[in-house]
Amino acid sequence: MKKEGFDALCSAPWGDFRSLYDEHRDALKWNHASYLSIEQQRRRTQGNLPQEHYELAVLRQRMTDPQTKQDFPVRLIYVFSTADQKVTRQQRARQIEKIQSELEKIQQSVASGNRNTDPASITRRVERVFGSKRSARYFSYEMIPLSAKQQDKLPSPGRGRKRPAHRFCFRFDETLKEQDEQYDGLNVLVTTAMQRSADDLFTKFKQQTYAEHANHIFKGPLAVRPVFLKNAHRVEALVFLMMISLTLYFVLQRTYRATCEKDAPTKQRRTTTRTILSEFAVFMLLITRTNSGRIVQPLQPNATQRALLQRLGLSTPAQLLCHRLPCPRPASLCAPIGWWHSRIDPPKWVI
Repeated sequence: MKKEGFDALCSAPWGDFRSLYDEHRDALKWNHASYLSIEQQRRRTQGNLPQEHYELAVLRQRMTDPQTKQDFPVRLIYVFSTADQKVTRQQRARQIEKIQSELEKIQQSVASGNRNTDPASITRRVERVFGSKRSARYFSYEMIPLSAKQQDKLPSPGRGRKRPAHRFCFRFDETLKEQDEQYDGLNVLVTTAMQRSADDLFTKFKQQTYAEHANHIFKGPLAVRPVFLKNAHRVEALVFLMMISLTLYFVLQRTYRATCEKDAPTKQRRTTTRTILSEFAVFMLLITRTNSGRIVQPLQPNATQRALLQRLGLSTPAQLLCHRLPCPRPASLCAPIGWWHSRIDPPKWVI
């Protein structure tokens, strides 16, 4: 991005910049970020739920281009999240509790002289317990051989068991845990934008969720893939059409929410386009084939469909067909505004 003349803003692996954080920790000046999620904005006006926030600290550094070997200025934006800190510590506590519980079971199994309690089997069991859990690094264990005198002092083994030849011991390192806790809730952003404020850049970075939500819709109900076109121009045209569809998809949702009353239920104020379109999933057109052509006759919308069309300011299917298809009936009967309230048959078109 720097080579092409653009500024960049991206997240970075914490491990690559933790040493810089440790070096300049005491000199960093933290400020509250103005960005708040929609949920946190709601919590500040409603209820007594926990209120979370972000804090930012900026550190200026220089990075080197690995190809040109030229260095350029960057800013490291260290971000502290109170919510992320809580979640990280809760996850760590659950992992520690689970690992400790499983190790205690292994300890009891070895002490009871159960089967498959030899050092090799115990090592495999412990490895399964540790897995890829990050909290596993706080634990250490060993199989301590028992002398002949120690084995003789043990009670006689029960049926199906053997006299233990080892003692399973494990330890928990509280110091390592405390060292990791000081980094809970921290992450880092790297940017080449030297003029804009860190608060503004962080807000733009967090607003990526809006674009990601759009990408989710792009991959979902719009079904942009698979693409079987081989000509690049046709692929570009298809993507452009899908972008138009995506825009309309969100305009429909935004228009509906804008027309909701202030005292409307929360579920109604959060209605999505998917919900709106699902109401028309069963709407059909009756097409009858005759000697003179096909006769198109739209079904009457139900109460929910009528309410949605009126709220969105959209024409009914009958009104749309009236303007697009030749109608053999008199104009006075052609898709009147409230034709669904009358007892006359729906209008018909011959195509």
